[in-house]
Amino acid sequence: MIPDLPRPPFALVLATQTLLAALALVGLLVIVLLPGLSAEVARDLPEYAGLRDPLLTIAIAITVLGLAALGMVALLVQRVYIGAVLTRPSLRRVDVLIAALGGAGALVIASFVVISNGQAGSPFVALLQAMTCLTLIAIACVTLVLRSLLRSAIRLRTELDEVV
Repeated sequence: MIPDLPRPPFALVLATQTLLAALALVGLLVIVLLPGLSAEVARDLPEYAGLRDPLLTIAIAITVLGLAALGMVALLVQRVYIGAVLTRPSLRRVDVLIAALGGAGALVIASFVVISNGQAGSPFVALLQAMTCLTLIAIACVTLVLRSLLRSAIRLRTELDEVV
């Protein structure tokens, strides 16, 4: 812990952690509700029932990756608050966050392939998938830039600690 770093107010950290926990609960609820919802859709649209299992698997996997990303963000917020963000474990958490974003992008591409092979999509669905994939790539790139900034700050902090 580095006590001389400025810290965000506790109320802000608490609000952030509370919102992240609420999003995590919603994600868990989605995982519970998705199988029933997909069964209902397969019953209503029997011509696309063959797509139920692959799309359900992809949707659950994307949700799990989202939950992993939320967990890493929550851990990073906590590390910022306690003043331990400028350490190597923070880089590992950012790496997991980047991997989750990349995995979600790959799963969106897989869903595009599944939907197009099943001839179930519309141009609007394809547009949404393309925008989702581009958004995930943009967020991953911004996170990579911030990771390099964090790595530089850690290196500078290590050098400063050696001098002092």
